Amino acid sequence: MVCLLTMTSVSDDATKTTTPPTRPPSPPDTSARARGTMHSLASTALHARVVPPATASLRRRAARVAVRGARADRKNRTMGNAVVAMASWWENAPFLPKEAKQAAKENEYFNGIPFPIPLPFVSKPKAKTPGRADPAAPDKRYVLFDFSEGSDDAKPERFDRVWGALNDVVMGGKSEAAASIVTIPSAEGGKCAKLSGVVEGDGGGFVSARTRNFVSPVDVSSYDGVQLRVRGDGRRYKLILRDTEDFFALSYSAGFDTIEGEWIDVELPFEDFAPAMRGNEVARGDSDYRDLRADRVRSLQVMLSKYGKGMGELNPTFASGPFAIEIREIAAFKKDVALAATATAAA
Repeated sequence: MVCLLTMTSVSDDATKTTTPPTRPPSPPDTSARARGTMHSLASTALHARVVPPATASLRRRAARVAVRGARADRKNRTMGNAVVAMASWWENAPFLPKEAKQAAKENEYFNGIPFPIPLPFVSKPKAKTPGRADPAAPDKRYVLFDFSEGSDDAKPERFDRVWGALNDVVMGGKSEAAASIVTIPSAEGGKCAKLSGVVEGDGGGFVSARTRNFVSPVDVSSYDGVQLRVRGDGRRYKLILRDTEDFFALSYSAGFDTIEGEWIDVELPFEDFAPAMRGNEVARGDSDYRDLRADRVRSLQVMLSKYGKGMGELNPTFASGPFAIEIREIAAFKKDVALAATATAAA
Protein backbone atom coordinates (compact mmCIF):
# COMPACT_ATOMS: atom_id res chain seq x y z
CA MET A 1 0.00 0.00 0.00
CA VAL A 2 2.81 2.37 0.70
CA CYS A 3 4.23 1.77 -2.74
CA LEU A 4 0.90 2.48 -4.46
CA LEU A 5 0.49 5.82 -2.69
CA THR A 6 3.94 6.88 -3.74
CA MET A 7 3.29 6.18 -7.44
CA THR A 8 0.02 8.11 -7.36
CA SER A 9 1.77 11.16 -5.95
CA VAL A 10 4.35 11.09 -8.70
CA SER A 11 1.69 10.75 -11.39
CA ASP A 12 -0.21 13.77 -10.10
CA ASP A 13 2.91 15.93 -10.16
CA ALA A 14 3.67 14.89 -13.73
CA THR A 15 0.23 16.06 -15.01
CA LYS A 16 0.46 19.59 -13.56
CA THR A 17 0.85 22.47 -16.17
CA THR A 18 3.72 24.83 -15.52
CA THR A 19 2.79 28.59 -15.89
CA PRO A 20 5.67 30.92 -16.83
CA PRO A 21 6.24 33.90 -14.57
CA THR A 22 4.43 37.10 -15.57
CA ARG A 23 6.73 39.91 -16.84
CA PRO A 24 6.16 43.46 -15.67
CA PRO A 25 4.65 45.84 -18.34
CA SER A 26 7.11 47.69 -20.59
CA PRO A 27 7.47 51.40 -19.97
CA PRO A 28 5.92 53.80 -22.57
CA ASP A 29 8.01 54.20 -25.72
CA THR A 30 9.59 57.63 -25.83
CA SER A 31 11.53 57.06 -29.02
CA ALA A 32 11.37 59.25 -32.14
CA ARG A 33 8.63 56.97 -33.48
CA ALA A 34 6.47 57.69 -30.44
CA ARG A 35 7.03 61.41 -30.80
CA GLY A 36 6.03 61.19 -34.45
CA THR A 37 2.88 59.34 -33.43
CA MET A 38 2.12 62.08 -30.95
CA HIS A 39 2.32 64.80 -33.60
CA SER A 40 0.18 62.83 -36.02
CA LEU A 41 -2.40 62.38 -33.30
CA ALA A 42 -2.35 66.11 -32.57
CA SER A 43 -4.17 66.96 -35.80
CA THR A 44 -6.96 64.46 -35.15
CA ALA A 45 -7.18 64.11 -31.40
CA LEU A 46 -9.93 66.70 -31.04
CA HIS A 47 -12.23 65.64 -33.88
CA ALA A 48 -11.38 62.10 -35.05
CA ARG A 49 -13.89 59.38 -34.32
CA VAL A 50 -11.23 56.68 -34.23
CA VAL A 51 -7.94 57.31 -32.41
CA PRO A 52 -5.00 55.06 -33.31
CA PRO A 53 -3.81 52.87 -30.43
CA ALA A 54 -1.57 54.74 -28.05
CA THR A 55 -1.05 55.06 -24.38
CA ALA A 56 -3.39 57.26 -22.39
CA SER A 57 -0.49 59.56 -21.58
CA LEU A 58 0.38 59.95 -25.27
CA ARG A 59 -3.21 60.78 -26.15
CA ARG A 60 -3.35 63.45 -23.48
CA ARG A 61 -0.11 65.02 -24.72
CA ALA A 62 -1.39 65.02 -28.32
CA ALA A 63 -4.59 66.72 -27.22
CA ARG A 64 -2.62 69.42 -25.41
CA VAL A 65 -0.55 70.10 -28.56
CA ALA A 66 -3.72 70.45 -30.63
CA VAL A 67 -5.29 72.80 -28.08
CA ARG A 68 -2.20 75.02 -28.01
CA GLY A 69 -2.22 75.21 -31.83
CA ALA A 70 -5.90 76.12 -31.88
CA ARG A 71 -5.33 78.85 -29.29
CA ALA A 72 -2.45 80.30 -31.34
CA ASP A 73 -4.62 80.36 -34.47
CA ARG A 74 -7.42 82.11 -32.61
CA LYS A 75 -4.96 84.66 -31.22
CA ASN A 76 -3.56 85.46 -34.66
CA ARG A 77 -7.04 85.81 -36.13
CA THR A 78 -8.09 88.07 -33.28
CA MET A 79 -5.01 90.28 -33.71
CA GLY A 80 -5.53 90.45 -37.47
CA ASN A 81 -9.19 91.40 -37.09
CA ALA A 82 -8.27 94.05 -34.51
CA VAL A 83 -5.71 95.63 -36.84
CA VAL A 84 -8.13 95.65 -39.79
CA ALA A 85 -10.81 97.20 -37.58
CA MET A 86 -8.45 100.08 -36.79
CA ALA A 87 -9.20 101.58 -40.20
CA SER A 88 -12.68 102.49 -38.99
CA TRP A 89 -11.35 104.82 -36.30
CA TRP A 90 -8.22 106.41 -37.74
CA GLU A 91 -10.19 107.82 -40.69
CA ASN A 92 -12.48 109.73 -38.31
CA ALA A 93 -10.13 110.35 -35.39
CA PRO A 94 -10.32 114.13 -34.69
CA PHE A 95 -6.91 114.20 -33.00
CA LEU A 96 -5.02 112.97 -36.11
CA PRO A 97 -3.78 115.57 -38.63
CA LYS A 98 -4.81 115.02 -42.25
CA GLU A 99 -1.26 114.00 -43.23
CA ALA A 100 -1.32 111.19 -40.67
CA LYS A 101 -4.71 110.00 -41.93
CA GLN A 102 -3.45 110.03 -45.52
CA ALA A 103 -0.31 108.14 -44.49
CA ALA A 104 -2.45 105.50 -42.76
CA LYS A 105 -4.62 105.18 -45.86
CA GLU A 106 -1.64 104.72 -48.18
CA ASN A 107 0.05 102.22 -45.85
CA GLU A 108 -3.14 100.23 -45.58
CA TYR A 109 -3.50 100.06 -49.37
CA PHE A 110 -0.13 98.37 -49.75
CA ASN A 111 0.37 96.60 -46.40
CA GLY A 112 -3.18 95.73 -45.39
CA ILE A 113 -2.72 97.74 -42.18
CA PRO A 114 -2.36 101.49 -41.48
CA PHE A 115 1.31 101.14 -40.54
CA PRO A 116 4.46 101.26 -42.70
CA ILE A 117 5.81 97.97 -41.32
CA PRO A 118 3.80 94.88 -42.38
CA LEU A 119 2.74 92.33 -39.77
CA PRO A 120 3.22 88.58 -40.34
CA PHE A 121 -0.39 87.69 -39.53
CA VAL A 122 -1.92 90.27 -41.91
CA SER A 123 -1.81 89.42 -45.61
CA LYS A 124 -0.61 92.11 -47.99
CA PRO A 125 -3.06 92.90 -50.80
CA LYS A 126 -1.66 91.88 -54.19
CA ALA A 127 -2.42 92.77 -57.79
CA LYS A 128 -3.07 90.50 -60.74
CA THR A 129 0.15 89.91 -62.66
CA PRO A 130 0.14 92.14 -65.77
CA GLY A 131 1.48 91.54 -69.27
CA ARG A 132 0.47 90.49 -72.75
CA ALA A 133 2.14 90.50 -76.13
CA ASP A 134 1.46 93.56 -78.28
CA PRO A 135 -0.82 92.33 -81.11
CA ALA A 136 0.86 94.75 -83.52
CA ALA A 137 4.39 93.53 -82.65
CA PRO A 138 4.16 90.32 -80.58
CA ASP A 139 7.88 89.56 -80.89
CA LYS A 140 8.99 93.10 -80.13
CA ARG A 141 6.81 94.50 -77.34
CA TYR A 142 5.21 93.15 -74.16
CA VAL A 143 2.46 95.45 -72.89
CA LEU A 144 2.39 95.70 -69.11
CA PHE A 145 -0.33 98.36 -68.82
CA ASP A 146 -2.51 99.97 -71.50
CA PHE A 147 -4.65 102.78 -70.11
CA SER A 148 -6.28 103.78 -73.42
CA GLU A 149 -10.04 103.54 -73.86
CA GLY A 150 -11.35 99.99 -74.32
CA SER A 151 -8.54 98.35 -72.35
CA ASP A 152 -9.28 96.47 -69.13
CA ASP A 153 -6.45 98.45 -67.50
CA ALA A 154 -8.49 101.64 -68.06
CA LYS A 155 -11.44 100.39 -66.00
CA PRO A 156 -11.44 102.50 -62.81
CA GLU A 157 -12.37 99.59 -60.53
CA ARG A 158 -9.50 97.50 -61.91
CA PHE A 159 -7.04 100.40 -61.80
CA ASP A 160 -7.90 101.02 -58.14
CA ARG A 161 -7.07 97.40 -57.30
CA VAL A 162 -3.61 97.67 -58.87
CA TRP A 163 -2.37 101.27 -58.57
CA GLY A 164 -2.34 103.54 -55.54
CA ALA A 165 -0.73 106.80 -54.46
CA LEU A 166 2.36 106.59 -52.25
CA ASN A 167 3.56 110.01 -51.14
CA ASP A 168 5.98 111.53 -48.65
CA VAL A 169 3.28 111.72 -45.95
CA VAL A 170 4.31 108.15 -45.03
CA MET A 171 7.57 109.64 -43.74
CA GLY A 172 6.31 112.93 -42.33
CA GLY A 173 6.05 115.01 -45.52
CA LYS A 174 3.19 117.23 -46.66
CA SER A 175 2.78 116.45 -50.36
CA GLU A 176 -0.65 115.51 -51.70
CA ALA A 177 -1.23 113.46 -54.85
CA ALA A 178 -3.71 110.98 -56.27
CA ALA A 179 -3.68 108.50 -59.14
CA SER A 180 -6.76 107.76 -61.26
CA ILE A 181 -8.12 107.05 -64.73
CA VAL A 182 -9.20 110.22 -66.57
CA THR A 183 -10.90 110.98 -69.88
CA ILE A 184 -8.92 112.64 -72.68
CA PRO A 185 -9.78 113.36 -76.34
CA SER A 186 -10.46 110.25 -78.42
CA ALA A 187 -7.66 111.20 -80.79
CA GLU A 188 -5.24 110.87 -77.86
CA GLY A 189 -6.54 107.52 -76.69
CA GLY A 190 -9.80 108.40 -74.93
CA LYS A 191 -8.48 107.42 -71.49
CA CYS A 192 -5.19 107.51 -69.57
CA ALA A 193 -3.81 107.19 -66.05
CA LYS A 194 -3.00 110.44 -64.28
CA LEU A 195 -0.88 111.26 -61.25
CA SER A 196 -1.41 114.82 -60.06
CA GLY A 197 -1.50 117.01 -56.98
CA VAL A 198 0.84 119.28 -55.05
CA VAL A 199 4.40 118.34 -54.16
CA GLU A 200 6.25 119.99 -51.27
CA GLY A 201 10.04 120.02 -51.09
CA ASP A 202 10.05 120.45 -47.31
CA GLY A 203 9.91 116.97 -45.82
CA GLY A 204 10.17 113.89 -47.98
CA GLY A 205 9.78 115.77 -51.25
CA PHE A 206 8.17 113.08 -53.39
CA VAL A 207 4.86 111.93 -54.85
CA SER A 208 4.22 108.71 -56.74
CA ALA A 209 1.83 106.12 -58.11
CA ARG A 210 2.81 102.53 -57.36
CA THR A 211 1.41 99.11 -58.09
CA ARG A 212 0.77 96.60 -55.37
CA ASN A 213 3.10 93.61 -55.47
CA PHE A 214 2.07 91.24 -58.23
CA VAL A 215 0.69 87.79 -57.42
CA SER A 216 3.57 86.33 -59.42
CA PRO A 217 6.62 88.10 -60.87
CA VAL A 218 6.75 89.43 -64.43
CA ASP A 219 9.53 88.05 -66.63
CA VAL A 220 10.75 90.68 -69.11
CA SER A 221 14.32 89.40 -69.27
CA SER A 222 14.05 88.73 -73.03
CA TYR A 223 13.48 92.44 -73.64
CA ASP A 224 15.88 95.40 -73.49
CA GLY A 225 14.00 97.87 -71.33
CA VAL A 226 10.73 99.66 -70.61
CA GLN A 227 8.82 102.13 -72.79
CA LEU A 228 6.35 104.69 -71.49
CA ARG A 229 4.00 106.93 -73.44
CA VAL A 230 3.55 110.00 -71.25
CA ARG A 231 2.51 113.64 -71.23
CA GLY A 232 4.11 115.66 -68.50
CA ASP A 233 4.75 119.17 -67.24
CA GLY A 234 8.40 119.60 -68.18
CA ARG A 235 9.73 118.02 -64.97
CA ARG A 236 11.99 115.00 -64.65
CA TYR A 237 10.25 111.88 -63.31
CA LYS A 238 11.54 108.39 -62.72
CA LEU A 239 10.32 104.85 -63.12
CA ILE A 240 11.13 102.46 -60.26
CA LEU A 241 11.20 98.66 -60.57
CA ARG A 242 11.46 96.15 -57.73
CA ASP A 243 12.41 92.49 -58.03
CA THR A 244 11.46 91.55 -54.46
CA GLU A 245 8.31 92.02 -52.38
CA ASP A 246 10.26 93.80 -49.65
CA PHE A 247 9.66 97.53 -50.05
CA PHE A 248 12.78 98.36 -48.04
CA ALA A 249 15.09 96.14 -50.11
CA LEU A 250 16.86 97.24 -53.30
CA SER A 251 14.85 99.25 -55.82
CA TYR A 252 15.95 100.27 -59.32
CA SER A 253 15.17 103.65 -60.89
CA ALA A 254 15.74 105.40 -64.20
CA GLY A 255 14.93 109.07 -64.74
CA PHE A 256 13.21 110.59 -67.78
CA ASP A 257 12.41 114.13 -68.85
CA THR A 258 8.99 115.26 -70.04
CA ILE A 259 7.88 118.00 -72.42
CA GLU A 260 5.08 120.16 -71.08
CA GLY A 261 1.76 119.39 -72.75
CA GLU A 262 3.20 116.96 -75.32
CA TRP A 263 2.82 113.20 -75.63
CA ILE A 264 6.18 111.50 -76.00
CA ASP A 265 7.54 107.95 -75.96
CA VAL A 266 10.30 107.27 -73.46
CA GLU A 267 12.79 104.40 -73.70
CA LEU A 268 14.51 103.24 -70.52
CA PRO A 269 17.06 100.43 -71.12
CA PHE A 270 17.47 98.05 -68.19
CA GLU A 271 21.15 98.95 -67.87
CA ASP A 272 20.09 102.53 -66.99
CA PHE A 273 18.22 101.42 -63.86
CA ALA A 274 20.39 102.26 -60.82
CA PRO A 275 19.98 100.42 -57.51
CA ALA A 276 19.13 102.25 -54.30
CA MET A 277 18.21 101.18 -50.79
CA ARG A 278 16.11 103.37 -48.48
CA GLY A 279 16.75 106.36 -50.71
CA ASN A 280 20.53 105.95 -50.91
CA GLU A 281 22.21 104.96 -54.17
CA VAL A 282 24.08 101.65 -54.03
CA ALA A 283 27.27 101.93 -56.06
CA ARG A 284 28.82 99.10 -58.02
CA GLY A 285 31.28 97.34 -55.74
CA ASP A 286 29.23 97.91 -52.58
CA SER A 287 28.31 94.77 -50.66
CA ASP A 288 24.57 95.34 -51.32
CA TYR A 289 25.01 95.96 -55.05
CA ARG A 290 23.48 93.67 -57.67
CA ASP A 291 21.92 94.16 -61.08
CA LEU A 292 18.19 94.26 -61.66
CA ARG A 293 16.71 90.78 -62.11
CA ALA A 294 14.41 91.46 -65.05
CA ASP A 295 13.01 87.95 -64.90
CA ARG A 296 11.19 88.63 -61.62
CA VAL A 297 9.75 92.17 -61.59
CA ARG A 298 7.39 92.46 -58.61
CA SER A 299 6.11 96.06 -58.82
CA LEU A 300 6.32 99.37 -60.72
CA GLN A 301 6.31 102.95 -59.47
CA VAL A 302 6.22 106.32 -61.26
CA MET A 303 7.66 109.08 -59.07
CA LEU A 304 8.38 112.80 -58.96
CA SER A 305 11.12 113.43 -56.41
CA LYS A 306 13.46 116.22 -55.43
CA TYR A 307 16.23 113.60 -55.57
CA GLY A 308 17.76 111.75 -58.49
CA LYS A 309 19.21 108.25 -58.21
CA GLY A 310 19.70 108.78 -54.48
CA MET A 311 19.53 111.47 -51.85
CA GLY A 312 23.02 112.56 -52.80
CA GLU A 313 21.79 113.80 -56.19
CA LEU A 314 19.16 116.52 -56.68
CA ASN A 315 16.56 116.63 -59.44
CA PRO A 316 17.40 119.81 -61.41
CA THR A 317 13.79 120.26 -62.62
CA PHE A 318 12.12 119.83 -59.21
CA ALA A 319 9.98 122.66 -57.87
CA SER A 320 7.36 122.66 -55.13
CA GLY A 321 3.80 123.26 -56.29
CA PRO A 322 1.18 121.70 -58.57
CA PHE A 323 2.30 118.94 -60.93
CA ALA A 324 0.75 116.42 -63.31
CA ILE A 325 1.83 113.51 -65.48
CA GLU A 326 -0.40 111.38 -67.71
CA ILE A 327 0.49 107.84 -68.76
CA ARG A 328 -1.10 106.00 -71.65
CA GLU A 329 1.04 102.87 -71.83
CA ILE A 330 3.88 100.99 -70.13
CA ALA A 331 5.54 98.17 -72.07
CA ALA A 332 8.74 96.14 -72.28
CA PHE A 333 10.50 96.65 -75.61
CA LYS A 334 13.30 95.44 -77.83
CA LYS A 335 15.66 98.09 -79.11
CA ASP A 336 14.91 97.72 -82.81
CA VAL A 337 11.34 98.97 -82.35
CA ALA A 338 10.97 102.33 -84.03
CA LEU A 339 9.31 105.13 -82.06
CA ALA A 340 7.55 108.15 -83.50
CA ALA A 341 8.94 110.45 -80.82
CA THR A 342 11.53 109.43 -78.26
CA ALA A 343 12.84 111.07 -75.12
CA THR A 344 16.11 109.56 -74.01
CA ALA A 345 16.67 108.45 -70.45
CA ALA A 346 17.82 111.30 -68.21
CA ALA A 347 21.49 111.14 -67.31
